[in-house]
Parts: sequence; structure tokens; C-alpha cells
Amino acid sequence: MKINLRGRRAYLYRRRWVPAGPGVPHAHPTEDYLGVIDADAEVIPPQLLSLLTTAEQAQLREKVLLPATQARTASAKREQDPMWRIAEASRLLTEAAHCSQSALVPGSSLTAARKAIESIRLIDHMPTRPAVPPPRATDDKLADALVAIKAAAEAVRNGDYGKAPVEGARSTRAYRLWSELYRAVEGDERSLLRALQEKGFVKWRKG
Repeated sequence: MKINLRGRRAYLYRRRWVPAGPGVPHAHPTEDYLGVIDADAEVIPPQLLSLLTTAEQAQLREKVLLPATQARTASAKREQDPMWRIAEASRLLTEAAHCSQSALVPGSSLTAARKAIESIRLIDHMPTRPAVPPPRATDDKLADALVAIKAAAEAVRNGDYGKAPVEGARSTRAYRLWSELYRAVEGDERSLLRALQEKGFVKWRKG
């Protein structure tokens, strides 16, 4: 039997020899079409099963059904396998680490990744983080603020907020946000500057 795979279907033909005789001047081989089956089928349809010999059924199982079953099993195994996902995540995080050397990221962007890593079950049942974890980047609010301010400056520079009008610039959203940001950094009693001064990191201004 001849099996032609085209796309996602397998077409079946039975080869036979046509001897010379009345109306057939020359003996020649020919093929009789038997039917078609999906290339990912794992059982022979009843209507096709009745047309095939035992040997042809075995050939079809070997060439089409068995590979389809193996492919499905491999796909199911891969779906439940965490290792390739860890390898892919490691590759992407390595690339992200390289890119972050020139484009800083906020510490909060790693929250989900850290949470996922910490929940991975290991063969030796050891935790994926130290018993006494060091301060996490997500807890470093000053570092997060620095990254955010640098990102905001780049956004303004890139034109994300457009250009201020010739008149009435102080009525724009960009100016209002800047005013609030300025007050939050070094404005009133609740400002960042005042907090740093109170804790002794920054000296009080004279006068």
C-alpha cells in the first residue's frame, strides 16, 4: 500500500499489477485509491478498516497512527514539564539583565517573577530563597523613585507629553504633575527631603 502525506491528511492507494491482455497491450503497474485519514488520527475509521488487509492495517498503524500517538504523548508530557519553561525564563531574564544595564527597570517589575520562583517545588525540598532574605529591590522605595523619575524624564524628552503651548503652560497636566512631584520631593512637612533630614541623611538648610 502507498501512503501519501499531504498537509494534515494521509491518502491511501493500493498498488497492483495489470497484466497484458484484451484491451491491455502492455502490462503496467497501477494504483487504486482506498481513502483518506487524518495525519493525527490514532485509530483507523471503521469504513476504512473494512477495506484494508491485515498487512495494510499494520502498515497504516506504523506509518501514521503510531507517530500521531507518540506526538500527542510528547506534547502532553511537555505541557506538564516545568524544565523547558525554567530554561526559557532563564534565557529571557539573562537578556533582561543585559538590557537593564542601559535601561533601568523598577524593582516592582520583579515582584511576580520572585513570587513564581519562590513557589517552585524542588527535588530536595529546599526553599528557593535564603532563610533570611536580604532586603528586596521592591522594598527600596528610594531606588524605585529614582528609576521612575528617570523614566519620566525620558518620556518627556521623547515627546510622550507633547510640547507645552505658547501660553497657559501652567494649566497643562504635565505642569500640574511636576508641581505635585516637586512638593512631594522637597516641599512641605511630608516631603521626601524633610523625611531624609529628620533621619539625618540630609543636612538641614541654614536660614
